[in-house]
Amino acid sequence: MKLLDLIEHHKRVNQKLQRKDVFYSFEIYPPKTERGELRLRKTMSKLADLEPLVVDITYGAGGSKNTGSLQVCKRAQQLHGLNTMLHLNVISKTRKELKELLQQARESGIQNILALRGDLPKEGTTIEKGLEHASDLVSFIRELHGNYFGICVAGYPETHPDSKSVEDDLKYLKLKVDNGADMIITQMFFDPQKFIDFRKKCREIGIKGPIIPGIFPILNYSSFKRVLEITKVNVPKEILQKVEELKNDRIKLVDYGVKLCIQMCKTLIQNGTPGVHLYCQNKYYPIMRIIEGLNLRPCRCRRPFPFRKSTIKRRNKEAVRPVSWMYRPESYICLSDKWAKYPRKFWSDGKSTRKFRKVKPKLLQTVHPWISSSRKKELNSINDVIQIFKSYLTGEINSIPWIDKSSEIILGTDNEKAMKMVNNGLLLINLLPRLNEEVSEDILIGFGGPGGYIYEKRYMEFFIAPHRVKLLIDELNSSGNNIYHITNVDGSINYTNNKKNEVVPITWGVFPGAEIKQPLVMDPESFQNVWRVEAFGLWVDQWQNNFEKNSESWEILQEIHDNWFLVSIIDNDYIHPSATTDYNAWKTLDKFFKKEPKLNFEKLNFEFDNKSLKEKEHLIQKNAIEFEENGIGDVWYTQNNNF
Repeated sequence: MKLLDLIEHHKRVNQKLQRKDVFYSFEIYPPKTERGELRLRKTMSKLADLEPLVVDITYGAGGSKNTGSLQVCKRAQQLHGLNTMLHLNVISKTRKELKELLQQARESGIQNILALRGDLPKEGTTIEKGLEHASDLVSFIRELHGNYFGICVAGYPETHPDSKSVEDDLKYLKLKVDNGADMIITQMFFDPQKFIDFRKKCREIGIKGPIIPGIFPILNYSSFKRVLEITKVNVPKEILQKVEELKNDRIKLVDYGVKLCIQMCKTLIQNGTPGVHLYCQNKYYPIMRIIEGLNLRPCRCRRPFPFRKSTIKRRNKEAVRPVSWMYRPESYICLSDKWAKYPRKFWSDGKSTRKFRKVKPKLLQTVHPWISSSRKKELNSINDVIQIFKSYLTGEINSIPWIDKSSEIILGTDNEKAMKMVNNGLLLINLLPRLNEEVSEDILIGFGGPGGYIYEKRYMEFFIAPHRVKLLIDELNSSGNNIYHITNVDGSINYTNNKKNEVVPITWGVFPGAEIKQPLVMDPESFQNVWRVEAFGLWVDQWQNNFEKNSESWEILQEIHDNWFLVSIIDNDYIHPSATTDYNAWKTLDKFFKKEPKLNFEKLNFEFDNKSLKEKEHLIQKNAIEFEENGIGDVWYTQNNNF
C-alpha cells in the first residue's frame, strides 16, 4: 500500500475509534555481514510487532554502492507483512539501471520509493546517461509508472549542505513536489523548533502534502559522530556536552538518547505532527522504549487478521493459517510460498503435505535465528533445560527457538498457569488465551477493524517426557472437553481424540455486515506432517548445534529430540474463565500434576538395572505402545514407572 493511502487509513481508524493516535514509521539499513543479516532478521521480526505504518530501507550513505536494499525490502514485505519504502539514489546509476530497479521493485510488490540524489561518491558526481537530481528521479518514476508508486522526497529543516541558501533549498523541494512527490520525510535534526519553522515555510510556498519529521535517537557514540559528519546538522551545545560525557558508558548513553528522543517527539506531537519517522539504526529495544514512552503502542485492530499478511501477490486471498506457526510466521510463509491460492480447503483437504516445501535444517537455521545468550549455556540435566524455559516466561531472556517474541506478548493473564506447567516439566512453546466476546478494537488482541467481537479457544503446545504421556492421555480423555494431538519425532506415534482429523477453528471474529472470520485453525494434517518436523528440528538446528558433538549438553538436547513427545491441546470451553469450570485445559493439567508421583527431573531416577537413560526411555516408549494396544498399559506403568 502507498504511504499516503496508509496515512489516510490511519486517519479514518482514528475517527472511528475517536482517538488521536500518532502514526510512526521506521528506517533500517541493509547489513554488511552475515552476522548482521542474522541479527536484522531477528530485529525485523520484533520491529514488525510494533506495527509501524511503513519501514524504509536505505541505499547506503556516503556514496555506498550497497545492493542489498531491494532484498531487505522484499523480505520485510513477503515474510513480515510490512509495508516498505525503498530508497533510490540517482548518483552512480544509469537510466537503464534505475529503470530495472524500479521494475524489480514493482514486481516485488513494493509501492513506496524515497527518491534521493544520494551522497556524492569520491570518484565522481555523475554517470553517463544518468540523472542528476532527486527532482529528475521523481519525474522519471512518474513517466515510467504513473501513480503506481507513492513517492517520498527528503526535506532539510537546516537546508541541504550543498544549497546556497534557505530559499534556494525550498525552491528545489517545491520542484520535487511539483514533479510528482506525494510527501516529505525530513533529514534529522536535534532542535524541534527547526522542524516547526521548516514546515511553516513549506506551507507558505504551497507545499500541501504530509511533512513527517525524521528523528535520530542517539544510541551509539561512533554512529552519532559519523552521521553528524555526513549530514552537517547542528546539535545544541547541551546535547553535545551530554553525549561527550556519556560516550564511554553505552547503557547511560542509550538511556539519554531514548529520553531525548521521547522529549523531542512529544514537542512535535504537541505542535500538530501526525506522525514521526524514527531512524532505528537496526535496533529494537531502544525503539520499543521510545514507542512505549510516547504511549504509541500498536493498535492491532488496524490489520484484518491476527497475523500480518505477506505482500506476495499470490497470497492476497490468504485469510487463514494453522495456529502452530503463530509465533513463527516467516517459516510458515517459506514453507508455503509456492502455493497458488489460499482458501482454507486448499491445505485442509488431506493433501496439504504435498503443498508445503520440505522442512530442511538450513531453513530452520536461517529463519527466525535464535540469538540469545542462553543458546550456549551449558546443560547438565533436563532441569537446566526447564530453567531456560522458566527464564523465558519471567522475561530474563526474550526468546526461545519456537517463540521469537517477548513472553508478555503471548502470556497475558495466563503467566502463573504457564509457569506452573514449566515447573512441572512441560516445555511450553505455544499458548493462546481464551477470549469470549472481546471487542475487536482491543489494542493487543483485536483485529479486523472497529465494531466487531473476538472469540478464541485456549490453545497450547508443549513437549513432554515419554513416560508421562499415558497418564496425560487418560486425564485428557476423562476431561471430555479438550481436543488433543500427541506425536513423536518421526511421526510413527499419533495419539488423538480428533478421530476424523477435522480442522478446528481456534480464533474467529464477528463483524458488522461481514462474514465470520476464522483466521487461526488447528489443522491436524499440517501439525502432524509439517509442524512436527519443524518443532522437533529446532532442538538440534537452533540449540544443539551450539555445542560440541557428544558433549553433555549435546546429549541432553538429543535425548529430548529423540524421545520426547509434542502435545497440542485445544480447550473448547472459551465461554467460562478457568475458575468456574472443572473440565477446561488448565484444570485437566492440575489433575494430571496431582495424580503423578513426584517427579525428579534432576536425576530421572528409574528403577531399571544397569541401563542408560536413553535405553530406559526407549524401553518405556516401546512397551507403552505395545501394552496400550493390548489394553494393559496402566498395569505396566504402575509397575515400572517408579517416581
